[in-house]
Amino acid sequence: RYTLVELTPAAAQHDLLLQVIDVSMPATLPATVGEALRYVLLRSGYTLCETDPGAVALYGLPLPAAHLQLGPLFLRDALLTLAGPAWELQVDDTTRRVCFVHPAESLP
Repeated sequence: RYTLVELTPAAAQHDLLLQVIDVSMPATLPATVGEALRYVLLRSGYTLCETDPGAVALYGLPLPAAHLQLGPLFLRDALLTLAGPAWELQVDDTTRRVCFVHPAESLP
């Protein structure tokens, strides 16, 4: 008897934003969107853009109670859920940084 084993990386190993996560925000975490984004990204391989002045307003927003438990869902969807529909996700795969921009700010 033989077992077929596929010797290729999983999709989530190629595209790290396809990782499936299931998180509960710790009670000790300050209840802001920025802290929740940092927590979700902790072991993902990505970091959050901290210096973008436009996103400072997003990071300081209070975290809705509905976002204290997220998942299971893809990391990309968790980030978009935490930021909300007013923010656009930008990913720099070279430096593995995740940034949020307001669509009005990205227009020329």
